[in-house]
Amino acid sequence: MASSLIKLCMGLVFVAALFPLAPATLAAADGNATCLANRAVQALIASRKIKTWPAIKAMAGISDQYKEVSAVRVCTQDGTPYYVVNVAGPSGESKQLVLNAVDGSN
Repeated sequence: MASSLIKLCMGLVFVAALFPLAPATLAAADGNATCLANRAVQALIASRKIKTWPAIKAMAGISDQYKEVSAVRVCTQDGTPYYVVNVAGPSGESKQLVLNAVDGSN
């Protein structure tokens, strides 16, 4: 049990170390995005390399009237992590948000 936990932690550290070298594609609209697995995202949050989705949403000033209608993903472009999520507005309009996972910028 302990050895598999150590292997998992070492794997997450390895993924986090390679993160800046990820391929630079963020074509989420056409399915060509390079997105991270949930465990890798959690490792980046735990190591404070990215912020949580609620923190980024608040930093970007996204109103609570916009509700997520898809999974929240973290994808990379030029080694920079971005949150990618589809949202629906108060009047039913939908759009895709792509926000920097470090500072909340577009």
